[in-house]
Order: sequence, then C-alpha cells, then structure tokens
Amino acid sequence: MPTETVDRPQGLSIGDCVAVRLPGGEVKYYQILLRDRIFYKDAHTALAAAGTESYTEISNLDPPSGQIYQFYRIKVDGNVRVYLKQPASTNRFGTTRSPEQYLVDDFLVNGQIVNIWVLEDYPPNIQLVNGTGVSITATLWWIGWRYATKELRERPQVFSWINIGGITE
Repeated sequence: MPTETVDRPQGLSIGDCVAVRLPGGEVKYYQILLRDRIFYKDAHTALAAAGTESYTEISNLDPPSGQIYQFYRIKVDGNVRVYLKQPASTNRFGTTRSPEQYLVDDFLVNGQIVNIWVLEDYPPNIQLVNGTGVSITATLWWIGWRYATKELRERPQVFSWINIGGITE
C-alpha cells in the first residue's frame, strides 16, 4: 500500500521502501539499507552587485549508483536569491505560469520546508541572483540524508512515493 512521503527532516528509516518517480514517469523501487547525514558546503565566487550567475549543476550532489540523497534544508549564507532546477530544464518551487520562486535564508519564500530528492544523474542546478548594490560571496549548506539502497525488482506492498524533480505527469 503506497503512502505519500511528507516533508520530514528526520529522514527515512533503514528498511523503508520507496517508489521513485523519475522525470518522464518511469518508476523504480528501492529499499533503504543504510543512512548517514549530509552537510555539504557549496562555496561560490563573488557575485557582482545586481549580478546573476548562470545555472550550474552541482555535480558533487550527484550520488553514486545505489544511493539516494534527500535535502530538507538549504542554508543560504549571503543575501542572494537561489533558483533551483531539477532536472536541468525543470524549475522547482513554482509553476509553469509562475516559475519565479526562490530560496532565501534556508526556506522557500512562502516559508515551506525544502524537500529535494536526488538520484544518480539528477543533481540540482542552481542560479544565484544578487539583488543588492554590493558584491556578495555566498555559501550554500545542503543539509539532509544520504541513503544506501537496493533496487527491488518487484513493487513492495508498503512504500512511500518520492518524486525526482517534483511532480511529473
């Protein structure tokens, strides 16, 4: 019986099963074997006053085969807006009609918890925007969980849904 995976900073438990919906709709099933915390420091170069970075893949957050990453918090150290795409062509935290949602000070503009799931070949892509009149050197802290997984050949009876890149069809 499937359940919805809610935004949960406590993470998944060892033994949990998940159904991962990939962009395009393909579904894969995994069981969580081990877990560990992630505190990844993503330091950026100085961004000029009123400057905008190009979207950049954070390749260090592309997990190896057999792992899934969950980020429930992105701490923004620097007065910048952070836009996120996952996969590289899909805006997160907005809609097609209103794609301009961004992170500020580790939460979405509307105060919601961040919940980003990352599977191999689907790392986040970010863009920093400096809306101030001074140069800013920003650092992002990606905080969450790293799970060692085993792919299951059959659909388990009990599992939680995970969407890579947000909602797909």
